[in-house]
Amino acid sequence: MEAISKKDLVKELNSGLGVPLAQGDRLVDSLLTSIKEHLLGGDQVVLKDFAAIKIVEKKAQIVKDPETGHQYISPAENVVSFVPIDSFQRSIESAKLSNILLAIPEDDPFARVIQFYFSRVGWKVSIVNEKQACLDLLGDSGAYLTIVDYALEGAQELIESIKCKKSSSMTPLVVLYPAEKDPDTCTDFMVLPDEHLVEPFEVYTLLMLAESELARSSEEEVIFDQQVNFQFGSTEEALEQANTIAGALFKESGLDNEGQWAIAAAFREAIGNGAQHGNGHDPEKQIKVLYLLDKEKVTLVVQDEGGGFDHEAYTVRASTKSAEEAARERIEQGRSGGLGIKLMMRCTDKLEYNDLGNMLTLTKHLPQELSSEEALAVLTASSAQAADSAETGSSDGAEG
Repeated sequence: MEAISKKDLVKELNSGLGVPLAQGDRLVDSLLTSIKEHLLGGDQVVLKDFAAIKIVEKKAQIVKDPETGHQYISPAENVVSFVPIDSFQRSIESAKLSNILLAIPEDDPFARVIQFYFSRVGWKVSIVNEKQACLDLLGDSGAYLTIVDYALEGAQELIESIKCKKSSSMTPLVVLYPAEKDPDTCTDFMVLPDEHLVEPFEVYTLLMLAESELARSSEEEVIFDQQVNFQFGSTEEALEQANTIAGALFKESGLDNEGQWAIAAAFREAIGNGAQHGNGHDPEKQIKVLYLLDKEKVTLVVQDEGGGFDHEAYTVRASTKSAEEAARERIEQGRSGGLGIKLMMRCTDKLEYNDLGNMLTLTKHLPQELSSEEALAVLTASSAQAADSAETGSSDGAEG
């Protein structure tokens, strides 16, 4: 994506309207200076058919120093809010809606068939034949829908890159699989698309699927910042791969370092329990994971193919007993396990099982921003506490 400078704009004024370069330079400077002065003066600048611009306060928030563990207040700061309006907003939306990215092997005749059918109903189709070309195009101009043929070299890595990157995760992704890679039966480690078709299929079916995905994604974009599904057989290698994928997701989530470590520990325990107790380490039995990120929290849903268990007895024990007490009780009763649930409860803000006990939901809240009033109250309380501590120290010294 090319960056346009002020010099470029001046040249366009010269070539388009015949404005001399020196005069164009002064005009652009004068316009920008006027806009900046109004924004700094607290005004909202509304430019018809372009945007509404204003300076807004990003609220203060409490953050934790990753090295010392001490909490401190990250101060409020002013940021620029830029909201497209009128015809510019409609142009942005229509440009997004019209662009489909098709990643398919070179010289595949099916590409032209798809391009023909989508073009007939008003879609602009961009065709790429390499993984990196697809990622570059998504990064430069984006796409409202991406279709990947699994026959493309590096297709699985491409799917992982699209879904696991926050900026492209909510782009609807449809993958065309050969029968042997059907996600409904394949036990390979797979980051999943939003929808898929298994060959052979009718082009009309793909068109209908694309339309339904567009409708679904436009609704979910309002709720979620990222949504990733992945599944794998119950092997040690797959478990480690899942932990690696999850770790990368947590890093982009907005959790602080402590939060990332905590949710990672809970997730590791959850999939380990699913593989061992739920699936009996059977490599043909899958563990399915749904990762959701919104403005407030990270949510993980982990499901195995086991018959479930009496989770209520474990969760009640974990919430009312210390780890040592729980371990002692389990040993006395001739049983083992159950400590993992206590670990997960301590590492998350919420833990829930389905009725059967083979699906677990873990929730971890993101650090929340404070209003100016809340930040001031925390700062005042911290200052008062520090003053009290200093006074107590002085008194102790005097008494000594």
